[in-house]
This record gives sequence, C-alpha cells and structure tokens, in this order.
Amino acid sequence: MTSVLFTIHEKLASFSNAEQKIGRYILNHTHAVIQMSTAELAAAADVSTATVARFGKTLIPDGGYPALKLQLSAECNVDQSLYDEINPQDDLTAVKSKLALRLTHTIEETNASLDDASLVKASQLIAEKDNVYVYGLGASNVAATDFEQKFIRVGKAVIHSQDTHLLAVGLTTQRETAVLFLVSNSGEKAESLELARLAHSMGVPIIVLTRNPGSTLGKLATIILVNDDSEEGQTARAAATTSLMAQLYVIDLLYYTFIANDYDHHIEQLVLSRDAIRKHFN
Repeated sequence: MTSVLFTIHEKLASFSNAEQKIGRYILNHTHAVIQMSTAELAAAADVSTATVARFGKTLIPDGGYPALKLQLSAECNVDQSLYDEINPQDDLTAVKSKLALRLTHTIEETNASLDDASLVKASQLIAEKDNVYVYGLGASNVAATDFEQKFIRVGKAVIHSQDTHLLAVGLTTQRETAVLFLVSNSGEKAESLELARLAHSMGVPIIVLTRNPGSTLGKLATIILVNDDSEEGQTARAAATTSLMAQLYVIDLLYYTFIANDYDHHIEQLVLSRDAIRKHFN
C-alpha cells in the first residue's frame, strides 16, 4: 500500500492553503492525529471539517479520513527522516533506505495510475503492427532502449534511433504498418511532439509512456501508459531515478502482457535468441 506520509511530503506544495495546514499538522503530529476525530483535526489545523473530510478522500478515495487514520497508525513508527530528501549528512545506510522507500512508493503509485485496459490495448497494437518506431530523449532514451532490446527478442521489428529524421522517413514510408512508441516523462519534449504530430497527421497510432497524461503529447496519443514520478518536486533532482525505474517497470509490464498474448510462440523465440547468443558470442 502506498505510504500516505510520503504522499503528503511529496504533494504538500501542490495542495491548497487549507490542505497544506492539514498536511503539515499530520506530518508534525502523526501519533496525535491517529486519535483525532474529523472535528478535532479541523480545530487543531484551523480548517473546516469539510476540508478534513475532502483531504481524507483525496488521499484514500475508498476510505476517506477513517482509512487515513488507520494507515497513519501503521506508518507512525517509521523513521520520519526517511521521508525527507537525500542530503549531504546522510550516510549510505540512510541513502539506501530513502531510495528503497521512494522506489516502493513509485511502483505502487504507478500500479494505481496505470490503466490495465490501456496496457492490453498497447500490447495488442504492437502485435498487430509490423514495425514499431521508438523514441525517447535523455533518461527516457534508457527506457526506449530497454523496450528495443526486449521486443526485438520476441520477433518485433523495432526501429529505435535518436535520429528523428530517420524515424520520420520510416513513419512516412511505412505508415500503414507502423506504430510509434514515445517515452517522455513530461510529455512536452519538442522532438517527441514533432514525431507525434507527424504520426498523427498520417494516421499512425501513437503509444505514449508519460507521467503527465494531460500534456501536449498525451493529447496526441492513441493510448497513454501512465508512470508515477514522485521525485519530480524534489529540490535535489539532478537526474531521473524513480521516474526511470517507473518507466522501466511499465515497459516490463507491457512486455509480459505482450508475451502472454501468444505465450508458446514468444517463449520459443526467446529460447532461439538465447541459444544463438550462447553459441556465437559466449
């Protein structure tokens, strides 16, 4: 289950002023809040009872404030410093614990936001099309490379390149047999947008992996696969860490969904590719 304390830490800046009051009070008085009614927390945080009720529903839609208190009870003995950003005073043990917490959180959040039907539709679309064009920029290119090496082993013709002109030519000349797979955490990278606009203009279906389904790229997509990015608001975010792991996780899910569509055939291809590598390169 997703950590509500970590969620409050990460989303505090995006909350309304009243919600921030509740969030800060919970972070500073976790043990006390467990015993508080809606009215008591409202009085302590200087907000209305309705705001507390809405806050609970925002964090736990199925259970609201009562469920929030139960989860806080389960988390209240966790070292609160683990929810803080990594800083120069942290030893390696603390860094490992903080990263483990963040990775667990982002996988759980990705599971919650990733639509199963979209995952199945994306795998079916990849199966139907002869050529899969793949693009990602920066850290997203790592995820795009992972997509390439996985799907090429099960017989898909994957064209992955940083040369957008080359991809544009392929999409143009193979429009009827192509699908475009774009990885963009923000959904606003210029190169990805131009490829999407080109594909859209020619009727080439577009699968987008992003944390931002409401982005410009998301609006051009045929299918959107959503990954969490809990690190986005961090001050010390120098490079993608949890966002990249979330992207790789979604690609793994897509890959296994694809294999399950024709399991025996795909396993045979994996065995053949593995044996060929062992024979000629080991």
